Amino acid sequence: MDELLQELKAAYGDEAQFRDGQKEAIQGILDGKRMLVVQKTGWGKSLVYFLATKLMRKRVQGITLIISPLLALINNQIASAQKLGLCVETINSENKNDWADVNEKLESNQVDALIISPERLANDDFKKYLVSEILRINLFVVDEAHCISDWGHDFRPDYRRIVDIINMLPSNVPVLATTATANDRVINDIRSQLGTDIAVSRGSLMRESLELQIIKADTKEERLAWIADHIEELPNTGLIYCLTIRDCQLVHRWLQEKHIPSRCYYSGVEKDQPETKEEIIRLFMNNEIKALVATVAFGMGFDKPDIGFVIHFQKPGNLVAYYQQIGRAGRGIDRAPAVLLCGKEDDLINQYFIDSAFPTENLMEDVMAALRNRPDPGLKQQDLEKTINMKPARIKACVKYLAVEGALYKENGYYRPSARPWKPDMEKSRKITEIREDELKQINEFTGIRSCYMKHIAEILDDSHAGICGRCSNCLGHPLISPDIKRDTLEETWKFIRDGFNVIQPRKRLPDGVRDADGHNVLPAELLCEPGKVLSNYGDAGWGRLVTDGKYRQNYFNDDLVEAAAKLLEDFVKEHEITWVTNIPSLRRPQLVSGFARRLSERLHLRYVEALEKKPNSVCQKELNTNYLQYENAQNSFEATQPLAGNVLLVDDMVDSRWTFTVCGYKLRKKGNGKVFPFALANSAGRMGDE
Repeated sequence: MDELLQELKAAYGDEAQFRDGQKEAIQGILDGKRMLVVQKTGWGKSLVYFLATKLMRKRVQGITLIISPLLALINNQIASAQKLGLCVETINSENKNDWADVNEKLESNQVDALIISPERLANDDFKKYLVSEILRINLFVVDEAHCISDWGHDFRPDYRRIVDIINMLPSNVPVLATTATANDRVINDIRSQLGTDIAVSRGSLMRESLELQIIKADTKEERLAWIADHIEELPNTGLIYCLTIRDCQLVHRWLQEKHIPSRCYYSGVEKDQPETKEEIIRLFMNNEIKALVATVAFGMGFDKPDIGFVIHFQKPGNLVAYYQQIGRAGRGIDRAPAVLLCGKEDDLINQYFIDSAFPTENLMEDVMAALRNRPDPGLKQQDLEKTINMKPARIKACVKYLAVEGALYKENGYYRPSARPWKPDMEKSRKITEIREDELKQINEFTGIRSCYMKHIAEILDDSHAGICGRCSNCLGHPLISPDIKRDTLEETWKFIRDGFNVIQPRKRLPDGVRDADGHNVLPAELLCEPGKVLSNYGDAGWGRLVTDGKYRQNYFNDDLVEAAAKLLEDFVKEHEITWVTNIPSLRRPQLVSGFARRLSERLHLRYVEALEKKPNSVCQKELNTNYLQYENAQNSFEATQPLAGNVLLVDDMVDSRWTFTVCGYKLRKKGNGKVFPFALANSAGRMGDE
């Protein structure tokens, strides 16, 4: 124990002391035990395995292997380990250029710990490498261990592979699993998978610095207005969590509009803006922005002690996820407000996540049937997208689920069915879905309680130390921060959402493996659509709701939409010398879009021409889900009928995949028409967030 304390003080200063349970957990590892540490966010779970690693490296040759779920967390952990003088490396999907160097360091015993994502365990060769004599594992760490459990709030199929590795390790290798968000049910499930002999170290989950408040706000406008009016009252730099990528972008644009420094963080953010994730995190870590607007892609275990606040733009799907996210704040400061904005739309989004958590029986059967009916070498992801009408992300998740279940395997980039019999366990999926439904009801009830918020959460997590916090708005009997919003700000948000619009960027290439008549996959620039305009986001407040009502209730887009579109397009039409208007034709409702386009052309004083023809028996585009099927359907559904001089405004009611605009624009240009500028009344392409 003296040696442990000396190492701690050497790294963190003479005043450093262990928190309750830390040194006992480290000693348990050094004694070769299997341990599950359930401690609150900010307690210092990473210190346990990094300090144990340092002491073990003094005694034996070998490394600590750490399974960690998020890339942002991996980089953060590496920085933390450096304080203890450890050499920690990672092998993940974003550093492939470094893999050879990392392997060389591993084989020459220069690495103290290796962090990998659970997805790496899908590679059989890598799994064999992990348990080979080349790479001797002294300690096996499962960070965020609740991901192992089907019953946990954030189960990840790849975590199932961890048990296979543990079973391949020598019995004397200690195993450490850590989490801050495991109730009794999840703890029991983890023990059943990692071994019933695993010792459980469990402390209080109460977070003394957090000050919780809930504000009811049904509309996005109200939530944006509240943020603008009150964010400067909140201390330091903080986080704003959103359920979807689209809402991340919306909140970020609004903050920029109000000159509040912010950045977005979500899966794929680098495709949408020039900064790298590393640069975004650097700005956040250095307090150079007021807020980081993020999905759950920024989450578990991230270590920044002075995060001053957390705002939830929407209600999470369960209380455990909520606790995990507010736990980012207040680790090294005395006060950190956590404000939950919630309303009716939240349940619609959360229900989508519940419904899509498991692949349906039909989808699993479709995937397996496609694989069984295909000769060697099997099928790639893009092959499945050509035959199965489901969104690519859902197909990909289904394939991963089936691989973990042992129904299929991947070899040389191709998926093949396993030899052993398999059928889906739909009863288990049903039970877990029921739990998710109950958890959603649970957090809905939470937003209406009048007792202590923190005590309520701790009790849900089966924390025996649960007590009244004395700091939340319920305990104090008054709001921590005023829920009021200024009328002027609310009017600004209405205008921001109503008049704010997106650009329709042209697609520049066809789906993988597809060529046009001239053999092109990358479309020639002269046949592309130009960047276009879209008036609203489908279903959103303002114009989005009028579009929804016009399309599905009135079967008519009213004159307010014509006027709004005309005001949006007046300068655009002049700037790009647009001289005529046409529209995407429909056989089901032939007058809906054409009537709107005709009235819009009159308002803009442009010529209206029906220059496209819709073929009979074509499938409705919105019923198709993959790039290949959407492109093929658009390609077979439309023909350009005549060439006209001058640039054209191509009108449709909705834009989603952009394949209809891409194909129709291509055919108009190919026919000899001028430049094609798309315009849609609403963007219905909302990306759900996660990753």
